[in-house]
Amino acid sequence: MPTQALRTVTDRFSLVDNIRKHTAHNGRNYLMSAIRATISSPEVQERINLGEMYGYYSHTNRALYHKETGNLDLPEVCYVTIDGKPVMLKNVPSNRTLAISIDDEGIVEHTQEILDTEPGHIVNGMERSMAGGWSWATGGSDTAISRVTSFHGFDYVTTPNYISLNRKAAMLEGVSDMHTWRLEELIKSGYTEQGASDILKHFDQMQSHEMMFESAQRNVHLQSDLLIMQGQMMELEDKIRQSGTALDEANRERNRRDAMLETAIRTLPIFLSEEQKKALLRLDSDDDLKTVNAMFESIAAGNLNSLPIGSNTPREAAPASKSKIGEVPPILPNGFKSFL
Repeated sequence: MPTQALRTVTDRFSLVDNIRKHTAHNGRNYLMSAIRATISSPEVQERINLGEMYGYYSHTNRALYHKETGNLDLPEVCYVTIDGKPVMLKNVPSNRTLAISIDDEGIVEHTQEILDTEPGHIVNGMERSMAGGWSWATGGSDTAISRVTSFHGFDYVTTPNYISLNRKAAMLEGVSDMHTWRLEELIKSGYTEQGASDILKHFDQMQSHEMMFESAQRNVHLQSDLLIMQGQMMELEDKIRQSGTALDEANRERNRRDAMLETAIRTLPIFLSEEQKKALLRLDSDDDLKTVNAMFESIAAGNLNSLPIGSNTPREAAPASKSKIGEVPPILPNGFKSFL
């Protein structure tokens, strides 16, 4: 692997405040503590210190190799299947990571050494002309929250998900003729005018390809999120059904209780006003409670004269000696029998 360098650049991007407002990006919700633990792990730090954390011009070869093997670290040469045929890929790095960190605000800072290779010269010209940007290669789980568990360096791509914070001002200022500027920067990097023009054409073609790739990746993430949401919705619907069943049972019990209470109230041997009956049936307000309490206090105090239990005039019971065997006891007012 090459060790010569054209130059070293340091760049920053935010995982929280994305500069993109109107163009597509993956929109991942990263778990910051997982990123911090990953980039500070002994394995990642050792590879950085040994100068082995290589990056490439475009994610294309890395994505193809990962699809075949599940590995994000490219060997110098590999074979992938394209349209059913094995294709050999020569993976020449364009850069390597010298340092990476993340602060409490979710801003990632990294330093890249641009190598003296053919892809390195392209990246050098692109970076100087602010065409494209750095995009990290990470592994891990990607659902509602993205948990990074491995780091594999930075590639230089045409359409990065996260725009450089160092370029924000320049992006807002704009350049009147971006194509001409990029062409000049490539020529400064050692390319002929024709070579620089060919690279820009290739850059535009690759940009379209990477945008389609990112779109496909976003669809995968959206489908994953949709499945999670559907599962959560099913659980919620099940809880609602269970709650509804319990509520229906409670309503049936309440109606059964009300019917029994109403029957008992209407057969009491005392007269109750409609207000008192309704208060007994409801008992759902302070006024109902006051009405019922007043009624029972009146009964407890022995003030039965106010309640129509038979007649207000006391009657003498018939002497026992006058009652004959087999004779039906007299009926007292309000349906009460005398068993004297």
